[in-house]
Amino acid sequence: MLRVKIVATLFMFAMFHSVQAKDVSVQQAGYNNALHKMERAEETYKADAQAVEDTEKFIERKKKQLAEEQKKADFSKKMYLEAREKLERAQLELDKAWKE
Repeated sequence: MLRVKIVATLFMFAMFHSVQAKDVSVQQAGYNNALHKMERAEETYKADAQAVEDTEKFIERKKKQLAEEQKKADFSKKMYLEAREKLERAQLELDKAWKE
């Protein structure tokens, strides 16, 4: 009878250990799944953050380019207006010369 109790006790301990091992493996699988999700999310975040940084740098370069082009356009407009004014004066002088 003692032998049966010992065997039954050992069996219960073995079953308890088996249940605990299953719980740990389920928890380990859950942890691994969460870790993989976190790693993928981190990769996505880093890629998105890099894209934002690249776009900000691009915008800054384009702002500088725009400012330079605006200066060039302002200068060329000034040159055009001066040339047009000279043409108008020359036209007036030519008309005056034809009238005389």
